[in-house]
Parts: sequence; C-alpha cells; structure tokens
Amino acid sequence: MKHLKLRWLILILMLSNALLYGWRDGLFEAWDFGPENAREPSRTLQQIQPDNLVITRKTS
Repeated sequence: MKHLKLRWLILILMLSNALLYGWRDGLFEAWDFGPENAREPSRTLQQIQPDNLVITRKTS
C-alpha cells in the first residue's frame, strides 16, 4: 500500500512539473494564461549602437 501512495505522489509531482514548464515556456498563452513578461524592451531600444561594443582582455 505504501508503494502505491509513493507512485501517486511521483505522478502528481511529474504532472505539476510538466504544467509549470509549459506555463513558463508560454504554451498556455493562447488561452491568456502565462507568466508576466519581466523583460524590459525599452532598455534595449535605448542602446546606442550596441553592435559596436568590443570586449577585450587586459594584457599585462
């Protein structure tokens, strides 16, 4: 009987994990159910020529 309860617990945890992954990945946005967008597109638009940035190592 104990093994049966453990199997149900594992099944419930796996289903909830799959639902959380789908929610975070935006699979439910068609039904208007998804996480709020935490990105800041205005900051990207404020950048001045970001492609010209060159990262180099300091040589001693």
